[in-house]
Amino acid sequence: MNPLIFVAALASLPLAEPAPASQDAVQVEKTFMAGIEAFNAHDLDRFMVQFDPELQMFTPTGWLRGGAAVRARFSETFARFPAVRMEIDRLKAKQVSDDTVVVTFAWTVRPQGAGPAFEGVGSGVYVRRPEGWREVIEHETVTRTHPDLARSAPK
Repeated sequence: MNPLIFVAALASLPLAEPAPASQDAVQVEKTFMAGIEAFNAHDLDRFMVQFDPELQMFTPTGWLRGGAAVRARFSETFARFPAVRMEIDRLKAKQVSDDTVVVTFAWTVRPQGAGPAFEGVGSGVYVRRPEGWREVIEHETVTRTHPDLARSAPK
């Protein structure tokens, strides 16, 4: 099955009424936000902790397959944009099985740390591993590009 269809199907599972977040979902939200804090600190080692070594990540610039590819991509990002920051809005985590939590979120990336931004949405699947919750697949899509960034927008 196409991983993007799988993530979309999991994220769209209906709930009769909003259920209180499970303890696992709360823990995954904390793990996710710790990764964002590490991103904003440009702490690549701490940022990578949340990811499974076999992670598949679809970014606005294409697929990254495996931890080494993700590490290389974000090492380059931090070098190219020394002030880059990411903001997360509307983070939601939903437990879909004993060992699986799906997150959905809206994001804003400011390459210069402030000012013009790329905005988008994303989703991810976290699985329980012996060492803790790890993300195994993520999808991010740009929904808006500030006009001042349009020339450098990911294709």
